[in-house]
Amino acid sequence: MTRGILHFVAVTLTSAMLSSSMLSGQDFIAPTQMKGTKDTEIWAGGVAAQHDGTTTFNTDFWMAGVRFGRILTAEHGPGWLRGTLQWNFGVIPLFVVSNLQTAYGAEIEPVVGRWHFKHKGRVAPYFEMAGGLVITSSKIPPGDTSKFNVAPSFGFGWQVFPHAQRAIDMGVHAWHLSNAWTAPRNPSANGILFTIGYHWFRPKNQPTASRESGSEQKGGPK
Repeated sequence: MTRGILHFVAVTLTSAMLSSSMLSGQDFIAPTQMKGTKDTEIWAGGVAAQHDGTTTFNTDFWMAGVRFGRILTAEHGPGWLRGTLQWNFGVIPLFVVSNLQTAYGAEIEPVVGRWHFKHKGRVAPYFEMAGGLVITSSKIPPGDTSKFNVAPSFGFGWQVFPHAQRAIDMGVHAWHLSNAWTAPRNPSANGILFTIGYHWFRPKNQPTASRESGSEQKGGPK
């Protein structure tokens, strides 16, 4: 399974680089730079993690879910840090653990914060921090542990806009899983999460030029 995750990583990073080289030169304002834009995303990801401080990646995690978000602010910040803040709520109905054991579960992400850096062209970078609550069919790892775990993560990603209100999303995140001492033992899994997703954006203020043009044609000059 770890080999599968490494293949997933290679495909994701290659796609990001190819998309960036093809589209970064185009003149484009991303909907993520507009306050009030609503965002719906479907995504999938994989983690190659090490358990209990071991030196090899010995656990695989696979997940897929949906997020609902909104751009909360207009552009803020100096220089290259300038950007907008987004809040998301996520549901991950598919959460699979393999290698050391096999377990199935689900995750809820009540808080996902994303900072969209202002960027010209159809490729836009972002920084993200997320916190999730995971429940699984068996304890992770087996033993005096728990079926309930927390899963915080943070990292960077890129959004590629093939359409004015659509985007392909590729991310690389540091990822952690533990039960936060809700059980006698609190072993942790730490690894790198690679994700790929697809977004549907709905800007708050749609362009009005076409509507005004239509009304002028209907009513004619006064």
